[in-house]
Amino acid sequence: MAMSSFSLKNLTDCRDYRSIAVGNSVFTDDVWDISPYILSKTTRNSRKHLRFGYIRNDHIKHTVKLYAYYKLGQIKPQSVENYINNTLPRFIKFCSIREIHSFREVTREVLLAFAFWQKTEARASNSVMYRTSFVVEDIIRIGQMMDWEVPESDVLRGITSADLWKPEKNKDTCRTRPIPDDVFDKILECAINKEKNILTRAGIIIQSQTGMRISEVLSIQYGCVHESPEGISYMEIKTEKTEKGEPILHKIFVNELVKEVIRELEGFTEKLREQSGMKELFISQGKSEEKAAVCKADRFTSRRLTPFIKRWNIRDHQGNLYPLRSHQFRATFVKKLILQKIPIAYVMKQYSHVSIEMTWHYLTLREEEVREIYSQMILSPEARIAGIKADVIKGKLDAMFKGKTEREVDSIIRNLSGTMSFQPLPNGMCLYDYRRGNCTDGDGCFFYNCPNYVTEVSFLPILRKELNVMEKEMERSRMLGMERQWQRQYVKYSYLKPLVSSLEEQASEKE
Repeated sequence: MAMSSFSLKNLTDCRDYRSIAVGNSVFTDDVWDISPYILSKTTRNSRKHLRFGYIRNDHIKHTVKLYAYYKLGQIKPQSVENYINNTLPRFIKFCSIREIHSFREVTREVLLAFAFWQKTEARASNSVMYRTSFVVEDIIRIGQMMDWEVPESDVLRGITSADLWKPEKNKDTCRTRPIPDDVFDKILECAINKEKNILTRAGIIIQSQTGMRISEVLSIQYGCVHESPEGISYMEIKTEKTEKGEPILHKIFVNELVKEVIRELEGFTEKLREQSGMKELFISQGKSEEKAAVCKADRFTSRRLTPFIKRWNIRDHQGNLYPLRSHQFRATFVKKLILQKIPIAYVMKQYSHVSIEMTWHYLTLREEEVREIYSQMILSPEARIAGIKADVIKGKLDAMFKGKTEREVDSIIRNLSGTMSFQPLPNGMCLYDYRRGNCTDGDGCFFYNCPNYVTEVSFLPILRKELNVMEKEMERSRMLGMERQWQRQYVKYSYLKPLVSSLEEQASEKE
């Protein structure tokens, strides 16, 4: 039985690291066998081990191990393997050359020297330099929160990997950009009313109405649709690409269109399922005497979507056949949720996104669309916001809206949003305008005390949970006599508590 990353312990104040199990190894080993955390059968055996032997200095090695252990509980183990085995050795080599014996010795000057060394002596590409610098910064950021042996001062301000190396993404070549509205409408109309092949039709309808990955769609089985006591229909699927990198049973709400096409699929594949003993609905008879097989996700676009586009002559604005890819249905669905003002935090939860950047990557919204969404969230008369500048923003808006008609209010909001910048955060938004240069407050918004940070009532559940965890950690620190740790937590708590209280008060007033 494969172990879950959720079983990893909290290492705060651990006194005997030899007692800490990591997969089939223990913390003090120089090689960690993390194969119990990797459920994918296609992952090479070499990628199932974290190797720390190349780190000669014990202090640096211990910090890197703490980081690896922490990340195993946060992201996919394959990503951790890549960080430790492939990305970090470049920085460790630099530390050896510069005789750096601890992460505490990493100053702003050291990071700049490392950047220069990568560029001139290591002659690394921009993408390699970005990844290496990112991991080093990540160790420092997390280490400062967890009280590891890292710099206590802000050494990252103004010289982060993103500032130095991160290339600009070309949105025109983004493979997951949403489908244009008119093209999407024609695709759906042809699938519902014209397409004769049930597997192609069902795949398009289910993806378009749920935002599921094509691999998830093709894996659905007989009896997957259920109904809650309240009469809400949902579909249960098992998804492998999750925050923790392990399969989970996921519930997706479905409408009548999806329910109907699934009923049709169940009838169409009934005899084939009986003969093969399979439960999957997306199965077809193989050639000659081959057994029935489930449709393959990597062939769905080439064997079903591309012929579908040609068959029904669906073209883009330039008159070319539209180059549809299956993952675009997911991007389109996520975009529509955001445009309907569904909180980004909900979208991340519903679609198992590892980070806010992944959610944002799916959107590729036009700038004016982003402005419209966020301006309504924080600038409308009904907005319920909190933050250092929240009262100032509300006061100025109330004065501007006073005596205005609804149309005049909308015009004021549009004009204001055109002058503002909205950056998404997992727990709110940042109003800093990056056209003025890099933000001088660095990671201040994490501590909820940045004047550019504003949050809104839809983020209240996330903030409540964060506050609850913080209170438990503070209580534990008090009991153990860890005054310094308690004081660090209290600083964050003193900023977060008023935000939660303000949002709770506004939420109760609205009710």
